[in-house]
Amino acid sequence: MDFYDGLTFSMSGSVPGSMERVHNVPRYYGIQFNFSGTLRLRVDFGRLYEVSGPHVFLTYPGHFFEYGPADAPRHHNYICTCGPRIRKYREGGLWVEDPAAPPIPVPHGENFLRIMQEIMTITRAPGLTAPRAVLLFEDLLLRIREAATMEHRHVPYQAEALNALIRRIGAEPERPWDFASEAEKLHVTSTHFRRIFKEITGLPPQQFLLHGRLNKAAELLKSSRDSVKEIAAAAGWDNVFYFSRLFRRKYFLAPVQYRREFHS
Repeated sequence: MDFYDGLTFSMSGSVPGSMERVHNVPRYYGIQFNFSGTLRLRVDFGRLYEVSGPHVFLTYPGHFFEYGPADAPRHHNYICTCGPRIRKYREGGLWVEDPAAPPIPVPHGENFLRIMQEIMTITRAPGLTAPRAVLLFEDLLLRIREAATMEHRHVPYQAEALNALIRRIGAEPERPWDFASEAEKLHVTSTHFRRIFKEITGLPPQQFLLHGRLNKAAELLKSSRDSVKEIAAAAGWDNVFYFSRLFRRKYFLAPVQYRREFHS
């Protein structure tokens, strides 16, 4: 697909307990996302910023970046790219280079992380074309632009408890989650629960759960020798045919093909 040419994914990673401190002039153009923990950032020996929780910043050649944790591990995620497509982003205003800019707070941290991890999954599979990865990468850049200009919105008082629930769902998506019951625990209606859940994650509860199960299945296909039926069950599906249809819809490959491509 020529439309998506011109972008190479050089490296990526997700490090939940990162204590690494970086001091360098980058070779690539990167999205750096602090999902949790405290981040310290300084560019070109300028102002030192210290922020906690979901924050994102861009790294790029020609400037000296210093960043890392404060005094405890943080969850760091990164995707680095290169290629002529970057020039189009810069000229069009999708990629903004401002060494004095502080890290940008990310309103839907869980959803931002999910998109980053989906890009990592797609781009690490040998032999796969990656137009979807390019599209998702551009979606992240647009989200960063919007977050940089967005006024702070009211945070629901249930946000802390809801974020804890979201983390549990992400860790165990295979469980039979009952969102009506979870709404009762927060003393809100199911309708209000869906609304505030989407405010925080960017996705309705069932769709967020679906993505979590598909991500877990993709990881199991890469890391285990279990059958597709066993993996479907481990990720929360009783019907392997329904699972396979959903998997193909997201990754453009059947589960067996996905595993074969990744290990080829």
